[in-house]
Amino acid sequence: MSGQEYVVLFTAINGVDLGGDEARRLRDAVQAMPGVHPVGEVEVDPATRTLRAGFAIPVEQAMAEAARDGGRLAKEVLLSARIPDARLVELTVRMVDPTP
Repeated sequence: MSGQEYVVLFTAINGVDLGGDEARRLRDAVQAMPGVHPVGEVEVDPATRTLRAGFAIPVEQAMAEAARDGGRLAKEVLLSARIPDARLVELTVRMVDPTP
């Protein structure tokens, strides 16, 4: 990817206990999602049923569109990871310039 991009970090809470392989499934889902690339580590806390992941998307529109698209893509990642009961509780979107 060239130019600027938005980094989207999200946190979700699962409604039911986590089975143990959610981190792998979430990591695989982010890596397989077209048009994005993974950012940071995937975190899963079974005690609180919390899932965290991040990805970057290219900048094409303004922050509002990035937030809308980032939220939609985060939910798609959760569905692709077969964690459909997870509810997004936090979403951060920030613009970064990957060129030093």
